[in-house]
Amino acid sequence: MDRRPNFIVIHTDQHRGDCLGFLNQRKHLYTPNLDSIADQGAYFSNCYSGCPVCIPQRLTLLTGQTAVRHGVMDNLGIPYMPLETTLPTEMHHSGYQTALVGRTMHTYPYTHPYGFEYYKPGDLTNNLKDKDEFFNFIKNNAPIDNNDYYGGGACLNSYLGAPFHMEDRFHQTMWATNRALDFMDNRDSSRPFMLFVGYFGPHTPLNPPSEYFHRYYDNNDPDAPYIAEYDVEPVSNGCVTSNYMNLEGEKLRTTQAAYYGNISFIDAQIGRILDKLIYMPNTYVIFTSDHGELLGDHYSMQKSKAWQGSVHIPFLIYGPGIRGKQKFEQPVGWEDIMPTILELAETKIPDSVEGLSLATLLKSGEDDSIRKFFHGECSHFNPDRYGGYESQQRDNNLVYEVGSQYLTDGKMKYIWYETSGKEQLFDLTKDYGEVCDLSELPEYAEELKKWRQQLVEELKGRPEGFTDGEKLIIGQKPLRLQPNAQKVSDERKAELYEIAYDYPTVMPFIKTYKNSLN
Repeated sequence: MDRRPNFIVIHTDQHRGDCLGFLNQRKHLYTPNLDSIADQGAYFSNCYSGCPVCIPQRLTLLTGQTAVRHGVMDNLGIPYMPLETTLPTEMHHSGYQTALVGRTMHTYPYTHPYGFEYYKPGDLTNNLKDKDEFFNFIKNNAPIDNNDYYGGGACLNSYLGAPFHMEDRFHQTMWATNRALDFMDNRDSSRPFMLFVGYFGPHTPLNPPSEYFHRYYDNNDPDAPYIAEYDVEPVSNGCVTSNYMNLEGEKLRTTQAAYYGNISFIDAQIGRILDKLIYMPNTYVIFTSDHGELLGDHYSMQKSKAWQGSVHIPFLIYGPGIRGKQKFEQPVGWEDIMPTILELAETKIPDSVEGLSLATLLKSGEDDSIRKFFHGECSHFNPDRYGGYESQQRDNNLVYEVGSQYLTDGKMKYIWYETSGKEQLFDLTKDYGEVCDLSELPEYAEELKKWRQQLVEELKGRPEGFTDGEKLIIGQKPLRLQPNAQKVSDERKAELYEIAYDYPTVMPFIKTYKNSLN
């Protein structure tokens, strides 16, 4: 029998890095099961999202590559990618049973598993809901008057929060957990396994079960968003899906209670999975999230900005050979997960992988090869849904920047805005909310210059023309697809393959790929 370890990768969507109970950064937030993972293993305090929107990050997890390497920089225009080398394919070919339940890797076509042998997608954003096992479960089992997942009023990409209107078993969080337990009970016991458990929460819809919603709403004591002097208050909150708004009063109380409630419900369901591992001690458990949620910080909602609420993410791991209560401050990202799992699984790491294995660090507590700083970039969302557009769009309103680049070592953070050239510098050890911008203070001039030059080095040779090799060049337009991905996208369109979120052309015939692992 193969004695190599099992792996369970639990990934949420839009989970802030400060929303872990043991950090005590959020009043009343209760996550005992996540706290226990950190207690039994390691917590990476400076894990960051290299491109804080769903599709680029999930491709990074699949490939071990940064967004600029795999080429998809935004949630628009993703092609069917020729991903012959992915984490699940490498694990499958080395003898592992690979499985995914719940939230997918946001790949197209939706039915293609990209290396997952056991594939039970349940994803609110899929493009083929009639083939989605979660939506079919609701359709076939929920009371006829309640069979719409959004029947309680909470909507996708909306700040509206409300208790879930059906039995808990119809919530994506519990459904995904049940499918994970089904797999663990019926797996091929002759092989080790790698299981991805994907929760759509705490991403909207903000619809936790009533018990979890009222745990926080009834406190009536929400955490105040981080607002700085440089932030420009919106003249209007726009519609309920606006990501530029003033979250205050009842809006803040309800939104935050539902967001925290989603996290606590996920935590409770994770506890059911952890209970199974009493009988599977040779198992690594990784918990993480693709990006954060600004939750009102800097008058912003959702993600795609370079501030902490958007880019700082949780990363916990425990398993055989990892000592408990370890805290690692090295800056890491999702590109590091693939090589770490492959090394722990005694499987060769492909040359295409950009990330760094954390296996030595986890086992010995030291590894000088880990990067000294982390680079990320953001293509900011289109502001069409913002209210009061003309009267609030003005110079120095960072909400309207087209994109940004950032560097951080976990202690300091440097942000450069591509449209205006505006710079920000923050001391994260004293100012997690990035309220005090140090960039214009004389005593930080050399520090600012150091980070600026480091970004010049990082961006050399990029097709956008962000630098000439000596200085940063403002006004360059960020690319949603790098040339390598754009080439594939154009080829796929010519072949009549479906392109994600590519609405201008409706193709009469859509091809699909065969479900094949070999």
